[in-house]
Amino acid sequence: MSAENDNKPLEEVKAPEAKAEETQEAPAADAKPVTSSSVFSMFGGGAKKEKKEEDEDRGDISGSAKAQREAAAAAAAAAKEGEEDDQPPESEDVHFEPVIHLTEKVEIKTNEEMEEQVFKMRAKLFKFVADTHEWKERGTGDVRLLKHRETGKTRLVMRRDKTLKVCANHYVLPEMKLSPNVGSDRSWVWNVVADVSEGEPEALTLAIRFANSENANLFKDAFIKAQKENEKLFKKRKIKIVTEQHNIDKPPVMEGFPMKEWNVEIYILDQDGNEKPARCFTKAVYNLHPSFENPTQTFMEPPFKCTNEGWGEFEMTIDLYTTEKGGKQTIVHDLNFAQPQYEEVHTVTFKNPSQALQQILRETGPLPSDEERKAKKAEGGKKKKAVDLDKMADALVKLSEDDLLQVIQMIHDHKDENTFTQSNLDAGEFSVDLFTLPDALIKMLWDYLVRLGVLAA
Repeated sequence: MSAENDNKPLEEVKAPEAKAEETQEAPAADAKPVTSSSVFSMFGGGAKKEKKEEDEDRGDISGSAKAQREAAAAAAAAAKEGEEDDQPPESEDVHFEPVIHLTEKVEIKTNEEMEEQVFKMRAKLFKFVADTHEWKERGTGDVRLLKHRETGKTRLVMRRDKTLKVCANHYVLPEMKLSPNVGSDRSWVWNVVADVSEGEPEALTLAIRFANSENANLFKDAFIKAQKENEKLFKKRKIKIVTEQHNIDKPPVMEGFPMKEWNVEIYILDQDGNEKPARCFTKAVYNLHPSFENPTQTFMEPPFKCTNEGWGEFEMTIDLYTTEKGGKQTIVHDLNFAQPQYEEVHTVTFKNPSQALQQILRETGPLPSDEERKAKKAEGGKKKKAVDLDKMADALVKLSEDDLLQVIQMIHDHKDENTFTQSNLDAGEFSVDLFTLPDALIKMLWDYLVRLGVLAA
């Protein structure tokens, strides 16, 4: 058999794909046998790289790999060009007109605008909880003593770090006593009759701790100095508690202890020591022993007489309320049966009495500011003021009702103890002596009238 006949069987087993390749690549068949390459391709052999190169070189219009790649590249270029066309043009001067114009700043008031800081020291504050007999932390921050520029009164204010929430706010009263806390040389304890840090007046036992004894002593010195200055400014009166008791014919509840009927009355003393009705108080609340069926008893009229029956002695507290802010006076009274009748005298301090309360207090004696007030009023016409009070008086009568109410509110919020005002709610009248107003309040009223257009600047 010739070599030509031996090659025929190999040609008969060629794959159809190989025949197509042989037909399309006829010129290359002379240089390289197609049959051998096709056989190896059937069993996974052969030169794949060369075949790949051949496929890439072919121009296949029916969807070959090269045609698909070119189509995909063209589509991607077209999409990118479309995205660039869709993007808005860049501009360095983009401007959006605001919907709401914030033309005025919101003023935040801390009620410290009229006060001067005379002491400041970092410390930690604690409150004694009577129910659990333990100390509870109130906060850490700066304890400050603030002195009012007009009234001269000093109060203690402390705010917590970060939140600035008030954790102590009370006047420095002369009767307060700083005591070392368990022998510590950097901590003090004192009792407060009316702390208003939580809004309502509250009787508290506070303790404050400083970093060292030097800081603690600086605080004590500033505290005592404020007490002495406030002592000259606050209105004080003496309160007399009168207690009477006697045996009654009732079976004893406890063997060996006869039943008693007792009563307590409250009076105010004038400058000569005479008893007067305590009209300076709006009500008296007696906090009796818990064993009573009604341990909390309230009375609204002087002499606030509280009458009860019992066999035992105990210590009670009496809360006396006034119309002033934070005006609760707490008296500790010892009920005992040693004598048929006995008296106790306590000193109470009125920190911010209203005009009506000051008039009541004058029934039992002059107030510390009376002489100064009279002199100020007498010299008011001679004293040079920053504004013309006659023009201010003429402008006030021209105001509308709403504007007048705003003026009255400003006077109530910023007056001092020397300001003389008088109100007649039934007649709807309000009067004020302009010469007794603080200079800062006069300036504030003048600016307000100028803004309203009833005064020339």
